[in-house]
Amino acid sequence: MTGGRGVRRRALLSAVLVSVIAEPALADTTPASPPATEKAAATTKPVQPEELTVTARRRKERATDVPAAVFTLSKQEIDAITVAGDDIRALSARTPSLSIESSFGRTFPRTYIRGLGNSNYDTNSAQPVALYYDDVVLDNPVLRSFPLFDLASTEVLPGPQGTLFGRNTPAGVINIHSQAPVDKNTGYLSQSYGTYNSLVTQAVGNAVVVPNKLDVRLSVINQRRDNWVDNTYQGYRWRTSLNGYEDIAARLQALYTIDSTANILAEVDTRHLEGTAQLFRANLYRHGSPDIVPGYDIDTVSQLGDNAQNLTTAGGHIKATKTMGHVGVQAIASWVEGSLDSIGSIDGGNPETVPFSVETGTSAPKISQETAELRAYTINTGRVFDQGGLYFFNEWLNDYDFNYDPPTMATTALANQRQNENSFGIFDSLTYTLARGLSVTGGVRYTFDFKRFDATRVFGAPGPLSLGDSTSSDNVSWDAAINYKILPNVSVYFRAATGFLAPSYQGRLTSNSFISKASAEKNTSFELGAKANLLHGRVQLSGDIYSWDTSNLQLTAAGGTGNNIELLNAKDAIGRGVEWTAQVFPIENLSVGANMSYNYTEIQSPGLETAYCGIGCSLLNPVDPKTGYALIDGNPLPYAPRWIANLNASYAIPVNDQQRFVLATDWSWRSQELFTLYKSVEFNGKALLQGGASLSFIDDKRHYEAQVFVRNITDKVVGIGAIDFDNYTGYINDPRIVGGLLRFTF
Repeated sequence: MTGGRGVRRRALLSAVLVSVIAEPALADTTPASPPATEKAAATTKPVQPEELTVTARRRKERATDVPAAVFTLSKQEIDAITVAGDDIRALSARTPSLSIESSFGRTFPRTYIRGLGNSNYDTNSAQPVALYYDDVVLDNPVLRSFPLFDLASTEVLPGPQGTLFGRNTPAGVINIHSQAPVDKNTGYLSQSYGTYNSLVTQAVGNAVVVPNKLDVRLSVINQRRDNWVDNTYQGYRWRTSLNGYEDIAARLQALYTIDSTANILAEVDTRHLEGTAQLFRANLYRHGSPDIVPGYDIDTVSQLGDNAQNLTTAGGHIKATKTMGHVGVQAIASWVEGSLDSIGSIDGGNPETVPFSVETGTSAPKISQETAELRAYTINTGRVFDQGGLYFFNEWLNDYDFNYDPPTMATTALANQRQNENSFGIFDSLTYTLARGLSVTGGVRYTFDFKRFDATRVFGAPGPLSLGDSTSSDNVSWDAAINYKILPNVSVYFRAATGFLAPSYQGRLTSNSFISKASAEKNTSFELGAKANLLHGRVQLSGDIYSWDTSNLQLTAAGGTGNNIELLNAKDAIGRGVEWTAQVFPIENLSVGANMSYNYTEIQSPGLETAYCGIGCSLLNPVDPKTGYALIDGNPLPYAPRWIANLNASYAIPVNDQQRFVLATDWSWRSQELFTLYKSVEFNGKALLQGGASLSFIDDKRHYEAQVFVRNITDKVVGIGAIDFDNYTGYINDPRIVGGLLRFTF
């Protein structure tokens, strides 16, 4: 690795905190400066904490100037939690109010912020949390599982974020930026190895093709793990071992600087994943308890069905920026496409351990999206900053659903879903400084959305069937905020905002004989907060209280007495909460960060009901005597833990001016959470505490780092999801991984 001790420590202790005011320009109007890990300057001076800048409003700003909650994850934090090969779900519970889960394994992450999300597991599901990767929305849950590597910054923006971000954002946005090309020949090679032959290989090369004119950057990652779960079924079985994967992704970027006022950034990326789908485990939970059955061996299962998953994606975008005096213009055009094949033993067992066998699969030969955005913004116009523009989104999905006979894997039902969606938006946001330290912001967006959905059952009981429907909707969303600086580095703010999620469809005709439709949901949120940089940047604090109200909340009723899925609308749902974060440098070489959130959610929809467990679970809701369904009014939302808390620390021990040891640890805890819309004893997920630690030796002169690490240090294993229609089937978090890492920088 290059760079002096002070600069290197800044990277290792995470580049946050206070001192430099960023000019109000867009984050991506100029090439990103290289992170500390790539700077060559040598210095032994102690690090001074730096001001945290964010892009929550599509431009670089000091965090204290932004009248909204913004939670950041540094590159070093993400490197630490993904060192053993974890995917995007590793971000779950790493910032206040954030939860991510998946019943598809490494594909199809479902995200929740402040309790708002959607547990729909169909490939056309609409998600109220938007994920942006390099300013391009990855709308389909399959596409948003792209690996995290060679990153510059990651921000979590609680919703609604409906003014400046183009897609459905009533719950918020995860905003990820990869490291852009820099005007320097540099790069690194990294290799980690851990338990179960867990390997993560990264190679990054940044080259100057034409000095000050053309720079390119190639980033590659390969994550793999051996099948570490033995399949002990004594009859015919399709696989003898499970739960491994190999996940390869690459990103190529080229930054062409025309002159000081214009540049073009082009990016292409690709990914290929092969492995097993989510590993369901029959009889995981014991009756009358959320605990895993005593003595359960997580290293074995007994399944006769098949389990496999393949995902390939490719895409790219072009981002062109031009400034003209006091006006800047930026255009972004993108295309992303993917294909998925996934098959799994949903019952998680064999005929001796489950009432009936269920084997299903999904094949989506085409999941594609195109986006286009044109934005104009002001530059150095005194008290006024304004940005506005146009946005277009198109998605096409072609998906096949299968039911199989597990012993032979012969197809017993085949259905097809096709969806085409077009969305158009026009938006504007203006910030005006009323007086020194006092500013107000107002934004508005008009959205028109059209969706066409068709479903066909080719064969299977009770016979062929073809259904279709279309819907159009429009909405005006807005936000308004006021920010007041009590002191130059201490501010308070108030924000109100609305959000919108277009109507959605579900039509898995292998299980149902109808299309279910959820009407558009609308969200209104209020937030009051404060932010502070104290003691010359050695202490950075933020905190907020919030309240949201969502009408026609889209919910997914899945499982019950069969492998069914149906969309519902709750008349109303509410959320209330408190969030805070802290980052401090108490002494030289020591950095400590902590955050916590309290999120209360409640469904307020009298008469709303859903099918419940078909296996005699301990139901905690009343049952409608006419329908036999569970009444869920008053329940919390699923996958919405009441509490989330984090603590991380890093301490550098200098050996000399060029060498040092760094000891780091991170801990994340979330309280219990529901796996289903109804309440039961068994499917109320237990609290989960996970920690990690690492010890690194860094040699700046020889440009290398050697590290030993452990993830899930307590080896705590709990159920993190459930299948409720067949048996007490569920799935678990990853066990402890111990390993080491070598990294060379050039």
